[in-house]
Amino acid sequence: MEENQIKSEEYTLPFTVHSSYSFGMHVFLIIMIIVFVGVAFIPINDLGGIIFRLLSLVLGLFLAYAWIYSGVMKKTCLELTKQEISFKTMFISKKINWTDIIDVQTFSLNNNSFIGIMSKETIKKRKNNFMTSLSESLGGGYTISIPLKSFPKVQPEKLFATIVLKVQEKVQGQDIEEEIINEMISQEKEEKVTYSNPVTIILKALIISLISGTIYGVVAYILEVNLIIIPVLGMLGILFLYSKPSKEKGVNIIIRFFIGLFCALQFFVGALVTSLMLNITYIESNGIWSSISECITYMAEYPQEYMSYYLYAIGSFFIGAFFGCSFKITRRISKIFMHKQNGFYIKREKRYVSIYLTDYAGYNVNEEKIAITINPNVCLIEKDKKNILAFYIPQQVLNDYNINVNGFERIFSNEKMYYKLNLGGSALQHLYGYTTILILNKDSQVELIQLETD
Repeated sequence: MEENQIKSEEYTLPFTVHSSYSFGMHVFLIIMIIVFVGVAFIPINDLGGIIFRLLSLVLGLFLAYAWIYSGVMKKTCLELTKQEISFKTMFISKKINWTDIIDVQTFSLNNNSFIGIMSKETIKKRKNNFMTSLSESLGGGYTISIPLKSFPKVQPEKLFATIVLKVQEKVQGQDIEEEIINEMISQEKEEKVTYSNPVTIILKALIISLISGTIYGVVAYILEVNLIIIPVLGMLGILFLYSKPSKEKGVNIIIRFFIGLFCALQFFVGALVTSLMLNITYIESNGIWSSISECITYMAEYPQEYMSYYLYAIGSFFIGAFFGCSFKITRRISKIFMHKQNGFYIKREKRYVSIYLTDYAGYNVNEEKIAITINPNVCLIEKDKKNILAFYIPQQVLNDYNINVNGFERIFSNEKMYYKLNLGGSALQHLYGYTTILILNKDSQVELIQLETD
């Protein structure tokens, strides 16, 4: 019975699927193509108008090509064979052998769900810098990113389970190479948690702030546009600089104050640079340092004229100072608005669901935790659409890792013993096709279960 159930939750290889669009998506794309191409023929003959018309025409033609390629001709294709996985779009065509895959994850971007596949070669070539982190935050860090929205006929959970289990099947017998890869990843993680001199961090953050603020001011003067994206990128650079070399055991108030201060400083530097460039003649007669002093004094005495800069700076200060922090008082406030099922607090972030088995306000992310990952098609789940009603963990898994659980019922199902987390209600029971993540405390007690829903 168990074997039949497992097989029904995976696609049989070879498996090929082509892209398709819903009727609504076809209508939407046709309307957008007509709008952008139509705008290109509006008789606007000044320089800005000509540039705008050209951009509209290019975008319209791009949408038309994408619609014909993926929606009409359905050439975007995903193929899984017994040897490899291949993905073809109008821009790329990639193939990866199952034995070359090191990681498979799901992620969301702009409310669109993806399956990201990472190869060993990509891991080896990865550089730990700001641009890499920015690219990964936008979903660009994977060797292949499969947009699930382009394949509506595919069951995402079933596809994910097929890929993960096929990778695990093929890597058996590759132990030596896997150990090398795991050692490399382990070294990379160790580099991230090594401690750095806080003075060095503060000085580097100050330099980034001054450079970003100066660029911000110069661009504002030349283009006469407030490009807020420049200090935002500067803030991301400062936060990356702070998070990269250190791992907090607690909140370092002094360092975080300076991080927040330098995130805010960019806006005042930008305003100062713009003011100085608008008064070049005055600087020549009065001197640079006197002019800077007078500008700073003026900004302090008449804040209403720089109100937008002050507001941006205040927001940036709090983001920089408290980014990634978790305080008990904030968790208590968040707890009031959290969804509760059968006594358990549940936090939903798009497709990702966190089930807290301990008091949410008392859950401390800064404490030492143990993460256990359970393969797809091992646990059982009952759900009504996206609402999880029950979750089952095999007793064998808990025994293998010496995991302790509270609040679970002991259930015999499908000829196996499970521990059931009852979240209130019941539905059709089936294998859970995504990976399950259990977060344990130092006593091996499960405090958090992280799941996914389609």
